[in-house]
Amino acid sequence: MKAIFTLILLTFSGILLAVDKIEVTIEGVEGEILDNVKAYLSIEEQRSRLSARRVKRLHKQAPEEIEQALQPFGYYRAKIITAELIESKQTDYTLWQAKYVIELGEPLKIETVEININGDAKEDSILAKMLANFPVKVGDTLVHSNYEKAKQLISSFAEERGYFDTVITKHNIYIDKDAYTAKIELEVDTKQRYRFGDITFKQKLFDEEFLQRYLSFKAGDFYVGSKAIALKNNLIGSDYFATADINVNRTKADKNLQLPVDIALTPRKPNKYTAGIGYGTDTGMRGSLGWERRYFNRYGHRFSSKLELSEIRQSMTNRYTIPLNTLDSFLDITAGYRNENTDISESEVLLLGISKHHTRDIFGTKLSEVIGLEYRDERFAVGSETGHAKLLMPNVNWTYIKADNRVYTLKGYKIGLNVRGAMDGLGSNTSVLQTRLDGKFIHKLFKNSRIILRGEMGNSFVSILDGDFRELPPSIRFFAGGDRSVRGYDYQALGPKNIEGQVVGGKNLLVGSVEYEHKIIKDWSLAFFYDVGNAYNDVTETMKHGAGIGVRWQSPVGLIRIDVAAALSEDTTPVRLHITIGPDL
Repeated sequence: MKAIFTLILLTFSGILLAVDKIEVTIEGVEGEILDNVKAYLSIEEQRSRLSARRVKRLHKQAPEEIEQALQPFGYYRAKIITAELIESKQTDYTLWQAKYVIELGEPLKIETVEININGDAKEDSILAKMLANFPVKVGDTLVHSNYEKAKQLISSFAEERGYFDTVITKHNIYIDKDAYTAKIELEVDTKQRYRFGDITFKQKLFDEEFLQRYLSFKAGDFYVGSKAIALKNNLIGSDYFATADINVNRTKADKNLQLPVDIALTPRKPNKYTAGIGYGTDTGMRGSLGWERRYFNRYGHRFSSKLELSEIRQSMTNRYTIPLNTLDSFLDITAGYRNENTDISESEVLLLGISKHHTRDIFGTKLSEVIGLEYRDERFAVGSETGHAKLLMPNVNWTYIKADNRVYTLKGYKIGLNVRGAMDGLGSNTSVLQTRLDGKFIHKLFKNSRIILRGEMGNSFVSILDGDFRELPPSIRFFAGGDRSVRGYDYQALGPKNIEGQVVGGKNLLVGSVEYEHKIIKDWSLAFFYDVGNAYNDVTETMKHGAGIGVRWQSPVGLIRIDVAAALSEDTTPVRLHITIGPDL
């Protein structure tokens, strides 16, 4: 018995070792069509341990399976011009080679698309937009996956717009094989549209009226899913809350189809502490310490204090922020001190200010607007001049930014305009009116490169207002040169000079830059740039030129730029290193 068992085992093992092998070749199709054919072919799917009889049977049914696999892509007249199976005896197994050559022919086209929408959605202004982007259109190839996308689009539309009882009552595809055309028929009943109902904030920290500013809808408005998402984003983005859960209860609709909205909020910790360290060739080593009280009271008032230290500048800024009625508006009350010592000037400033921040819509364009009043008490020395300026300056600033990514921009731009002024006798000891316009444009050129254009222009009107330029402190005068100005020159080293050859700053500023950047590996890029500009008192003064090469690294802490620039306008053409860290816009 033992010998018989051993003989059976050896025979069975030999059978296992002599398993037939199958090679399947498919020609005439590629991509997802090829993938679908393979998925339909049983001879491809079941190629392991098949008997000769089963291989022949699966090969016989392969043409029909291929035809079925091609129909979802609109090929209803495809031909299998080759379907062959070759048996090849090997030493210890049989090799089967199956080959199928497909001729796709013309795909079947959609002749008519009939879509009937019943219910409240017939009056929805977004319906036409949804139908305009419908995945199936007259003249298109009949692709079954697009038909499924069309039904999903209807369901998504209903979910987003509050038609929660929507039913697709008819969904048919009619194929006319003789005419070789298709007809699609869809009928949808959206029934009634639901609305947002009573809104309840579940928290105990803030006043109810203060929280209303974050709402993107009100009770009685038609339901829109994106508005519920916007509310969540508004609450989290406010930095007051760690979590915000929006629950629209569909099971408790009232007779007016209004759904109660419960908003559960978890506040963040009241205190926030920050610390930073960095280096820039304009400032040298620098560091900062900050403290913020996220909320002082039930109305969302904030307070922050920040200490900044560098080799040339030391400053302390305290800020009290009062949220106003709308989401993007607030009032800032600031008090600060700054002491700055450069090779060009010395300045010690006390600042007090109040400013209103909000968004202004001008011809459909949303601008960030800041309107403020600042009092500046500044003792200074620049060149051989010393002074003590007291300036009460109203100011307004407009900024517009549009970008695909603010940190590393491939397509975008930023434009800013600032206007400020002071009048002698009205809280000031001199007069000045100053404008400053700056812009930056970034555009992707090729697959791995981009071009960056930068410009800045400033004008000071002093004499026409009976002011004396010599009484203006360095922080009000214009200088050029440095990391973010004309590279190749020291920080604020460019501008009009006194009779002793010392730079004292100018009434006007004009700076331009063009830069080409090309990615070399993953997060590293190489840049070539040319800068031109100067601070000046009249247009006869010459512009200074700088050019160089740089390296860019998209580091985890932000974009780091390292540039080596030559001061082309100097006789000796000195070279200067520039290092900056920060986002593009």
